[in-house]
Amino acid sequence: MKLAPLAMLLAACSYTAEAVDLIVHNAKISTFDGKSYSGFSVTDGRFDTLSRDDEALLKTRQASTLVIDAKGKRVIPGMNDSHLHVVREGRFYNTETRWEGVDSLEKGLALIRQSAKNTPPGQWVRVVGGWSPHQFKEKRMPTAEELTLAAPNTPVFVLHLYSGGVLNKKAMAVLGIDKNTQPPKGSYYEKDASGEPTGRLVADPNPAILYQTIAALPALSEKEQRNSSQHYYRKLLSLGVTSAVDAGGGGHLFPDNYQASSQLAASGELPLRVSFFLFPQVPGEELNHFTQWMSRYQANQNQHLHMDNGFVVEGGGELLVWKASDYENFQAERPDLGEGAEKELEQVVRLHLLQGWPFRIHATYDESITRMLDLFEKIDKTQQLSAVRWIIDHAETVSDHNLERIKKLGGAIAVQGRMAFAGEDFLARYGEAQTRRSPPLKKMLAMGIPVGLGTDGTRVSSFNPWATYYWAVSGKTVGGTVLYGEENRLDRLTALKLFTEGSAYLSGEERNKGQIAPGMYADFAVLNHDILTVPERQLLDTRAELTVVDGKIRYASKSAFPTHYQAPPEVLPAWSPVTMALD
Repeated sequence: MKLAPLAMLLAACSYTAEAVDLIVHNAKISTFDGKSYSGFSVTDGRFDTLSRDDEALLKTRQASTLVIDAKGKRVIPGMNDSHLHVVREGRFYNTETRWEGVDSLEKGLALIRQSAKNTPPGQWVRVVGGWSPHQFKEKRMPTAEELTLAAPNTPVFVLHLYSGGVLNKKAMAVLGIDKNTQPPKGSYYEKDASGEPTGRLVADPNPAILYQTIAALPALSEKEQRNSSQHYYRKLLSLGVTSAVDAGGGGHLFPDNYQASSQLAASGELPLRVSFFLFPQVPGEELNHFTQWMSRYQANQNQHLHMDNGFVVEGGGELLVWKASDYENFQAERPDLGEGAEKELEQVVRLHLLQGWPFRIHATYDESITRMLDLFEKIDKTQQLSAVRWIIDHAETVSDHNLERIKKLGGAIAVQGRMAFAGEDFLARYGEAQTRRSPPLKKMLAMGIPVGLGTDGTRVSSFNPWATYYWAVSGKTVGGTVLYGEENRLDRLTALKLFTEGSAYLSGEERNKGQIAPGMYADFAVLNHDILTVPERQLLDTRAELTVVDGKIRYASKSAFPTHYQAPPEVLPAWSPVTMALD
């Protein structure tokens, strides 16, 4: 039978014959099977028809169909950050002065001065990670004296990854830090020749001194935390992020500290999809906490009012037991896992397998991964690990041998762009040869191990996915230091695939999202430039001009798509640094 051209087009690429809700045309679309398209339609929140013929596609519109001209821009599946501390950051975002993309310390200090002018008594100016001193032309950290000069009457705390921090004079006074103050084990207060603290905090390698300082900062009210979360989610949408897998976090209690995001989900206002893993907070009580959580929640339980997989209890991790944590501080010596870590970890992992809960585990160093895999192989003899989705997080120094073991056990790896921010520290400590394969991204893919990309924002790296994307394809840090050769750099389409389809696999959603394909969730972004062709350094400036989740416009740039622009809510509190950078 001979079909008409339009019928052939629709028959080849159609998902459903229902009424068309949305059409995007005049776009650049590259799918992961090597094909290119110029448009698509969306029906009931899912991609329907993909087209190379805009004229034919537009003939399928109806009176209620929303039509978007992409203006020849690159359109991608929504970015899915497979390891982001998104719920925690929502609580704090409106309090933070961010240094992402700031190219000089002078400019960073200017932002602190401006924030200090707006910050009322009793509040702090805080820069809580997500930057590297190597991104500055000065190539160095701020000093306590510089912070004091910038804000003499306002306490200031600047966190550098989980390696250290700096307090100004006012902050030292507020916290009562003097030469007699005792630091947590594995950390210290730097002191001058006379024994007085300089204002610099050092994790060596334990970041407890940094956690302790963050915990001492004043919190927002419940109403302000909800508003803060709204603004943070909007910021992610402006970067093209439509999904995030939350990895819990230190000092972030479930369910108490999840209320802002859970309320947004329950009311249907959460604008992107979040899957979250649960992270126990009390050493020695991990098994009890997981037992209680599993009695109340099912894995993959959705709490969003309107959206499938909108706010989902995913599993346990990234920390399963405190003794089995090796941090991520490349300025300090590698730590060993705690004595007795295996005994506690075995109980928790077996519980996850018994209850059918996916799990993920933080493991920076190969030595830690070896001990974990020894245990996992033991467990696998009586409880099959591959019965659930399980993930090794980070794996910067994982060996080829341990990659083979991970594959055999059916595991996956979540890789983040932490080296984009700490690569210089790693290079200085471990040398060029080790750096060139840390982490061995291409080796993982060549072996057929499932891999998803993410950021590990917002403290040990930026939440901007394009910093991680830039690192993965260029092999460079945000400061421009070359880490990898061609043997460990990804092509741009593969990096995009790992940030979309790859990340969807890690949360068990690969059949529903991660591709622009018929039947998949209509989660996508129209970008400000073509990430497949622009010069490498411009990748750091990538932004979304339009972001759609579940077939609905969730973000639109006022300049690029003024008719679809949605003004953000008023910022609370009014003194928030976020007011300096609203779009």
